[in-house]
Amino acid sequence: MGRVHRNRKRTVSGRKKLSAAVLFMLGLTLMVLYFYGKFSQQVRIREENHFTIIKESLAGREEIPLEEYLLGAMAVSLPEDASPEVCKAQAVILRTHVEKLAKETGSFYLSYEVLCQESLTGMSLYDKYSGENANQLEVLQTAIQETKGEILVYEEIPVEAPFFSLSSGKTRNGNELSETENYPYLQSVACEEDTFAENYSQEIVINKKVWYGRLQGIFDTKEEIDLEKIQFKQDSAGYVTEVIWSGKKISGESFREQLDLPSACFVVEESENQIFIVTKGIGHGLGMSLYTANVMAAQGEDYREILRYFFPLCEIVKN
Repeated sequence: MGRVHRNRKRTVSGRKKLSAAVLFMLGLTLMVLYFYGKFSQQVRIREENHFTIIKESLAGREEIPLEEYLLGAMAVSLPEDASPEVCKAQAVILRTHVEKLAKETGSFYLSYEVLCQESLTGMSLYDKYSGENANQLEVLQTAIQETKGEILVYEEIPVEAPFFSLSSGKTRNGNELSETENYPYLQSVACEEDTFAENYSQEIVINKKVWYGRLQGIFDTKEEIDLEKIQFKQDSAGYVTEVIWSGKKISGESFREQLDLPSACFVVEESENQIFIVTKGIGHGLGMSLYTANVMAAQGEDYREILRYFFPLCEIVKN
């Protein structure tokens, strides 16, 4: 009888040890699953929002999430009357720019200097959209969310997808920019509606003495410059690509920036005492015309159709 009692004790003790081992293994499994789940969640969050924009100022270093940067960049780059579909198209373009630079630099951290795109942050952003403009801020936020992860690619590579305010009547062909720059996916497309916009054509009048003084500064010379000896090379959309004088060259965009012209699509005329510069459009003329995009949206086209019109050789993919 006593022997049977001792075996029973051993059996109960064995069962307790087995139960403890099972509980330990179960607890260990649950712990592994918990931390794996947390890790997977962090990875998913990182994949969905893996870019950080760095802003350096006198106040210090500020790290801005991609969505917040896009919101501020859209606030700066879009007209106040931009439709929801144009806002979505712009969100895709700005996100593509970030993705392109990230691939080129090999970093998820990008500085404002590298991006070269102004963006409002903090109170500056919300001050702009306070009161009656609060609804437009919601439109921008919705545009970012509804296009989340979408970018433009050409041959599976993120593109340089420029935008501007108003064309000369059609956008420029990227293959005509210069001998060193080639953007085959930037095709020239018609923007006839732009010609009816306010400020489509502008005339700048400059005193002749001031004009030639500024030209001497541009070409870094003290020689007198004769307008008839200046060559203005133009592309098929009418934009000046090069300004040449006495063997010296300057790009049309640089020329227009130094003279503070609204567009590089211009002609120069001379009178007895004055120089008349007549321009067409506003901006560089490459990529998406925001004015025509707004007209397309008003006619019922969505952001994908707008982007396909201005970037016909590109694909919209979700990254």
